[in-house]
Amino acid sequence: MENIMNSLPDMFDKYSSLALGNVIVFAPKIIGALFIIWIGASISGRIQKRILAYTEASPRIDTTLGNFLASIIKYAIMFAAILMAASLVGIKIAAIFTIFAAMTLAIGLALQGTMGNVAAGILLIIFRPYRMGDYIEADGVEGFVDDINVFTTTLRTMDNVKLILSNGGAWRSTIKNYSSLGARRVDIDFGIDYGDDMDTAINIIKATAAKHEHVINEPAAPWAKVKALGESSVDIQMRVWCKPEHYWDVRFDLLKSVKEAFDKGGISIPYPHGVEIMKKG
Repeated sequence: MENIMNSLPDMFDKYSSLALGNVIVFAPKIIGALFIIWIGASISGRIQKRILAYTEASPRIDTTLGNFLASIIKYAIMFAAILMAASLVGIKIAAIFTIFAAMTLAIGLALQGTMGNVAAGILLIIFRPYRMGDYIEADGVEGFVDDINVFTTTLRTMDNVKLILSNGGAWRSTIKNYSSLGARRVDIDFGIDYGDDMDTAINIIKATAAKHEHVINEPAAPWAKVKALGESSVDIQMRVWCKPEHYWDVRFDLLKSVKEAFDKGGISIPYPHGVEIMKKG
């Protein structure tokens, strides 16, 4: 026991010298590796911004494709920087690829959802069911497309809420694109009193709709016909076309302007009436 205690100072000196030697040898390499990763992150970020700026400024390049390619290039540069950093500290690149190949199956099984999102992102770029700026409905949510990257699609709702939608969820769902065809139809039902003239009401609706600055005549001019005979009203449906970005303005404006035109034209909109029956006791 006494011998062990006496040898402890020598052992401490030996291992401390060894540790110090390793620190002196590896510290510059570790610092250099961290510097390479920092440079890679800086360069990838700048290149991504330049690609996005170029695609947004060029009418020949689709913004959606440019955004997707920018994210791919960013990740590729970062991956290359990590490989260079690993090589600098003495890790063999061939060994990294061997380990990566061995782990591919396990990672694929563990991250099936993530890999599925990447595959779905590629399919979304190839088939283009929606583009940047389109107003869509997918996977139960809707909004304007603000971003499409490798893993997710970012939507912005009408009330300015940011929604992050997985590419896999979007691809597997029914996608409604309200912007891609260039025109959207606005359907509004109006109920008029049974005693009012239906043709007069129809003419008022058409004339009012035709005056709106955002109502267009292609693919069809403003249309109105009797839709149904309700319990207390004759229901007339109006159909007008507008550009997708004007949909809500047209809808809200016509609800107000048609009501005002009905008032001036002597057309009344009925409201439910309650009948109270008194029984004699």
